[in-house]
Amino acid sequence: MSRIRKNNSFFILFLIIFTSFIFSGENIQAKEISLEEALNWGIENNSSIKEIKDSIETIERSLNLIDTEYGFKTTISANPIIAGDFEEQTDDNSNGVDEGDTSFGSISSPKISLKATKLFPNGIILQSEIFLKEEDLFDLEKLSEGPDSAFSATKNFYPVLPIKSEQEKYLASNNLLKARENLTWQQEYKKIEFLESYFNLIRLQEKLSLAKINFQYAQEDLSKILKKIEIGEAGERQEIEAKIALKKAEIDFLQAQNTFLQQKNGWYLNLGLPEETEVPLVEDSLFLEEIMKWVDSLELDLIEEELIELAVDSYYRIRNILLDQDSSQKEAEWNLAKNKTQVDLFGAYNSRNNSWGIGIELSYDIFDGGKQKIEDEGYQAELENLKEDYLQIVSELKLELSDLINQQEINNLNLEEKIMSWEKAKLEEESYQIQLKQGLISDSEFQYKMLEWQESEIDLKSAKDEILINRLRIAHFLGF
Repeated sequence: MSRIRKNNSFFILFLIIFTSFIFSGENIQAKEISLEEALNWGIENNSSIKEIKDSIETIERSLNLIDTEYGFKTTISANPIIAGDFEEQTDDNSNGVDEGDTSFGSISSPKISLKATKLFPNGIILQSEIFLKEEDLFDLEKLSEGPDSAFSATKNFYPVLPIKSEQEKYLASNNLLKARENLTWQQEYKKIEFLESYFNLIRLQEKLSLAKINFQYAQEDLSKILKKIEIGEAGERQEIEAKIALKKAEIDFLQAQNTFLQQKNGWYLNLGLPEETEVPLVEDSLFLEEIMKWVDSLELDLIEEELIELAVDSYYRIRNILLDQDSSQKEAEWNLAKNKTQVDLFGAYNSRNNSWGIGIELSYDIFDGGKQKIEDEGYQAELENLKEDYLQIVSELKLELSDLINQQEINNLNLEEKIMSWEKAKLEEESYQIQLKQGLISDSEFQYKMLEWQESEIDLKSAKDEILINRLRIAHFLGF
């Protein structure tokens, strides 16, 4: 019997020391940060948030890449004839434009050239070239005159259509807006999610504290029973009952401890916090008080139609589908314009024979094998699908907002029930205090009742937490 008691005492002492380490010793080496700092860290380092940021950076790089099209481009080239002979050919493009590489004044004979090109967002392309033909390399008279030069310019006149790089930039800019809308929404959503988990951790910590006290009470009860057995005031039945109560309290304590640690580690992981970081679990911080005051100041008592109208105006998925519609509409317009008569203006100057000229080029695709028609049908189908997607998202938004509103009503009723349960517990507490003074109940019975009353107070706090979080979610949907 004495050996069993020593083993139990050693195990209980170990659990108490381990628990004390969880609540205090673990924080000795940890760097503490506030809840506000933790939330800010989370919206910067959460894995899903990082993915959205990476997509934004990718789009920004593509936009920067498009802008490089407008920089000066310089190339040097040489195409000597190593063996055999050649026959000089005449460039059939009257405007001096090489459609393959947007170069101008191309000369097919062997030469060494330095070429500079500049593209402007309005579609004007300027090109200058300095070149020396192979046959002039051994002509002193030609060499003394210096290299030949050519200059050309071209501009699409009709239809008024953005050049390809500007089209790509427009579409990429819409994608960037979509990604930023998504980032803003998800960051605010994550803040609420992190805050909800924080409140949950506080309540779990409070319940763990109660479980620890209950375990200590069960330990004390067993010790009392064992002492009574020694003096013959208790028997084996009471000892077994006390041991069962202690084992149950031990299991409850370990379960509460495990749940708390799992939830805490999961929260830290979701925030992306470094391992050495610790966030104190306190609910009386100035930061939380400001949030509660802000939530209380919100006027959410609007009719459902007004709430839905506000939500539609601010919901990121609806804004994104409108951007998709805009992109598709633009692509359809650009594709339709390609089927019109193309009018290009051009001008060129060549120093070799001091010649210059300006002109106009007309082109029209009489028949393209049906490609234009199929592309137009594709864009129209995409626009129709986007319209259906818009209506579907609006319906989903209405349903989700309705669920939040209904949940708020349920939370309010739940709070009323918890308040009544707490008031009932307070009345019972007063009654049991009187019975304790009169000796009608033992100290042990009163202690266990106190734990029940404290648990009802935790339930009341949890009900208030649920109302706060749900109101934050509604405010988020409404764009507040």
